[in-house]
Amino acid sequence: MKLRNSPRVEILMATYNGEKYIKEQIESLLNQTYINWNLLIRDDGSSDETVKIIENYVKKYPEKIKLLKDNKNNLGVQYNFLELLEYSTQDYTMFCDQDDVWLDNKVEKTLKKMLLNEKKEIPILIYTDLTVVDKNLNVIHDSFWKYQNIDILNNNYEKLIVENNITGCTVMINKKLRELVFGKKFQNIIMHDWLLGLLASLKGEIYLLEESLILYRQHGKNCAGAKKTKENLNDLIKKIFILKRQILDTKKQANDILDKIELSSDRREKILEYVNLKNKSFLKRKIWLIKNKFIFQNKLIKKIIQLIIE
Repeated sequence: MKLRNSPRVEILMATYNGEKYIKEQIESLLNQTYINWNLLIRDDGSSDETVKIIENYVKKYPEKIKLLKDNKNNLGVQYNFLELLEYSTQDYTMFCDQDDVWLDNKVEKTLKKMLLNEKKEIPILIYTDLTVVDKNLNVIHDSFWKYQNIDILNNNYEKLIVENNITGCTVMINKKLRELVFGKKFQNIIMHDWLLGLLASLKGEIYLLEESLILYRQHGKNCAGAKKTKENLNDLIKKIFILKRQILDTKKQANDILDKIELSSDRREKILEYVNLKNKSFLKRKIWLIKNKFIFQNKLIKKIIQLIIE
């Protein structure tokens, strides 16, 4: 398949104890219709056969697959990917989990969307829908967005400060967005995809490809995934504590971005207000959140909890 200049795409894969599914994932990359790609893998200290499996693929496909080796074990998934970004060199970068399966046209279609919308000197992020499947790849739902009731049309930075709706394994970024992250040494990031989405919304543009190009495997050991369960009172109480922790984490993440990224004065001032919201009175905090749209979008119960505990 030919595209303008056939640009090389770099795929970053973060691994950790992924021996059960990683072969299937790598094989799905090798079956891509777009062939001008390379795969850079970093393992985070696996104790199973993951590294051995990767090394076998490196020997078989040395021109396509490389394993980054260092002594920085147990960084966690978000910092594993950020570490990989420090070694990424191509104009276009994608992110790959160890346990999914990519449809054979995933790279091709995502790159086409990027090239169609990319503007010079502007950070761009493209992301797609996912098909939710079980551990045996049986379809649970053909749309992750519908399954999770995600508002895909709302990608402004106010919304993304408090809630992420971008799934990293569907993402492609351009060089300008990668350069925003390079060398910054973020320390309070919730997830790498959340960070990239925020930076794209603050400094560039985000585009959706409203099509599922990946089988998003749910197997009970995912670091992140699709969860849909009925909630009882105990679940609600747990959710309150989880959301309280999450809100605090979003402020740490926002503050990290303020420390490391140059922003327009109005955006910097607004984010700083959110970080320091506790300095306002009880009622003014609620009014400020609603007026400035720094509020959960997807579920009414989350909005109510946020307004109660914030």
